[in-house]
Amino acid sequence: MTLNTEQKTKIRETVINASNAPRVTNVNFAVNVGTVVPSTVRFAPVPSMLVEINPSWRSYEYFIVSEQIIIVDPRTKRIIAVLPV
Repeated sequence: MTLNTEQKTKIRETVINASNAPRVTNVNFAVNVGTVVPSTVRFAPVPSMLVEINPSWRSYEYFIVSEQIIIVDPRTKRIIAVLPV
């Protein structure tokens, strides 16, 4: 999925800069679509702002690596989207 500049700015302000966002600093796995995320990584429900952009993400969870939002299917722990913002 490609985000426009306005969407990236809004996401950066509301999601990346949120103090309660789950962040991962020590990544020892590939951050690619299809990768299964280790059980040591903590996720949170996808913020409503992201669901507005893509309603199919409603049931997914996310975490942040650097300046990327990683969308994960909580049942399979597979990465379904990587959003560089």
